[in-house]
Amino acid sequence: MGFFDKLKSMVGIGQPKLEFTLESSQIKRGNSIKGKAVLTGGSGDTPVKFFLVEHVEVLTRREWSDALKKTVDKKVKNTINKVQIDKNDQLIKPGETMEVDFELPVSTAAMNSGHPYAHELKVSVDVPGLDPSKTKEIFIL
Repeated sequence: MGFFDKLKSMVGIGQPKLEFTLESSQIKRGNSIKGKAVLTGGSGDTPVKFFLVEHVEVLTRREWSDALKKTVDKKVKNTINKVQIDKNDQLIKPGETMEVDFELPVSTAAMNSGHPYAHELKVSVDVPGLDPSKTKEIFIL
C-alpha cells in the first residue's frame, strides 16, 4: 500500500464496505439476535482483524439546557452485550466478500422497546484506516 493509499484509507476512501442483515428486527427477551455481516473489499488488499457486533440500549432523558434555556432530549447509549468474531488479519481483496454469521443473546432483564428505551444493533469491522460500521434499530419485546 502506497503513501497516498494510506492517506485515503485514513479518511475512508477505498475502504471496504460493510452491510448486515437480521433474521428479524423484533426480538423477544431471552432469545437471540441473529444475522449475517458482509464485508466487500475496497480498492486494495486489506487485513481484517475482527468483526464486532454490539447490542446498544439507548435511553432518552429530558434535561434542562442552560445554554438553550429549554428542556432537550439527551440520548445516553450503553452497550449491553457484544461479541467479537476474530479474523486474525485475513486479507480481503478488492471486490471480494467476507461473510460472518452472528448470534447475540438478549437478556431476559433487557428493557422493552418504547419511550424512553430504544435498542440498536451495531456491527463494525477493525481494519487499517477508518473502520466501517453500520447501525440498525431493533425492537425488544
